[in-house]
Order: sequence, then C-alpha cells, then structure tokens
Amino acid sequence: MKILHLCPANIATGGTDSIHRLVRELNKCGADAKLLYTGKDLSNPQPECYKKYGCEYLVELPKDFDGFVIFPEVFANRILEEQYSKCKVAVNWQGVDVYKWNIPESEQGKFLQRTDALHFTNMQYGLDYLNSLNLNPIKVSDCVDDIFFEPYEEGYRKDIVLYNPTGAKLTDFQKSVMSRATNERGIRFTPIEGYTQEQLADLFRHSKLYIDFGVFSGRERLPRETVLCGCCVLTSNLGAAHYYEDVAIDDKYKMSDIDVAIDMIRYILINYNQCRHEFEPYRQSLRDDRQRYSSEVKELYNFMEANYG
Repeated sequence: MKILHLCPANIATGGTDSIHRLVRELNKCGADAKLLYTGKDLSNPQPECYKKYGCEYLVELPKDFDGFVIFPEVFANRILEEQYSKCKVAVNWQGVDVYKWNIPESEQGKFLQRTDALHFTNMQYGLDYLNSLNLNPIKVSDCVDDIFFEPYEEGYRKDIVLYNPTGAKLTDFQKSVMSRATNERGIRFTPIEGYTQEQLADLFRHSKLYIDFGVFSGRERLPRETVLCGCCVLTSNLGAAHYYEDVAIDDKYKMSDIDVAIDMIRYILINYNQCRHEFEPYRQSLRDDRQRYSSEVKELYNFMEANYG
C-alpha cells in the first residue's frame, strides 16, 4: 500500500520527529511510505536530524495518486481539498489544542465532512476529543528517541531546573513561577536549547527537575525524555497532562497554584533522591509504549489494508 504522510518542511519538533518515526515503522510493516513535505521552501525540506530515519520524500502530490495520505492534525481540514479527493485519507492526532489554535473557530470541525477519513491518536486526550465527535479513533502508541532509553550510571545531579524556552510553552503562569523562584529562593533555571541529542541525554542525566506548565495539547516530548533520564517532572493539569494515561504522575506534581509550584520545586531539589522514585510509573508507561509501538503501528497498517485496500 502506498502511503504519504504530510509534514511541515524544514521543521524539527517532537511532532515532526514522531511523523518520521511512524513513516519508518510503516515501511517495516511492508508499506511503501514516504514523507510529503509542505511549506514555502521545498528546495531542501528534510532537516539533517531526520536523515537517520532513512525516509524517502516528495514535495508534491503525484498526479492521480489514489493511495493513503495521512495528515497531521494541524492540517486536518486539508483532507477536503480537491487534490486529495481521490485519495484515502487519515488524520494523525498528536495534539488537540494545537488544531484549535491554528484553525479559525468558524472553520473548526470541517474535516468531519470527509466521513470516510480514518483518525488515530497516541493519547487518551485525543481519544476523548475524537469520540466526542462520534468518530471511531484508533490508539497507536508513540515513543521518543532510543537514546533516552539507554541505561546509564546514576551519578551526581546538580540543582538544575530545566524548561523549554519556546514562546508557546512559556506561559504567564510559568514565567511568574520562575521569576519568583529565582528572586525569592535563588533557584536556577536552565533553558533546553541548542543541544544535540547526545548532549541533551547527558544534561538530563545530571539535572534534577524539568518543569512544563503549558497547555499540553498532546503528550509533550520533553517531559518524556527528561523523566526517562531520571529527572522529576512538574506539569500543569491542562490538556493531556490532566490524564494519568498520558502523563502518569501523581496529581500533587500537576501544578495550578504559583506558591505551591515554587514550594514543590524547592522540595524536589532538596529531596531528589526520595522523589525520583515516585516517577517510576511514568517511566514504566513510556517503556510500555516503546514495547508495543511496532505492534500497534502494524495493527494500524493491517486495518488500513483490510478496510481501505
């Protein structure tokens, strides 16, 4: 079966990384799967970091293509475009809120007009959203890069609190927590930017805590990567973070109050050796994702062949 997965060109994020991994896995299942890059600059669309996946790519839809085209959720409404009318279509929901942020309210839900579309997602948050629209979504696990699963020898950890400095992730709530924690408690925060995968793994294995008080449109990548490397993790209780199935940490580590968040950051830094063990269920859930990833992608492919082949 021929499959093209639409993907923004020249962008390296957790979402695009997951897309490339999925295309590689579909090929292992026997599919003829490629990336279909979209964007303004298509002269060299594949980021260097994704060449390791060995995925072939196109920059335009072949004429009379009648195979499967998979769309990331931000492009869900594009399944209605005329050029895809002869194609079988699916939507890969890695986020929920990100769709709403990128689509005008009057245009939201237009993808429902394509009643033959297949929908799948890697999270309970996505399943609940799609079920609320009376769709029948398929759950397909996702996993982060293998390097973060590698065994390591536990050593000295610094009193470092890691965070994602990307504008959309740095909410007013998080800015207030960081500002007050720095000024009142002298807590040090380190942005995660400009590192290779190997450098990230090393940084995570020498830090104590990662914080993300954002919306959690989906199962964010950095909380998963950091916790696998031994970090404790504090999140908001919004979006996918609200679901234990998606972020398997105790509710006391899901913050909604600035003072409580500051106190918890300080507590974890002082009591790291005790706290780190409370995040083992989260780590185990991610190991389980990795174990079933290949089989669930295979089930997805078999479903596509049986019902749309």
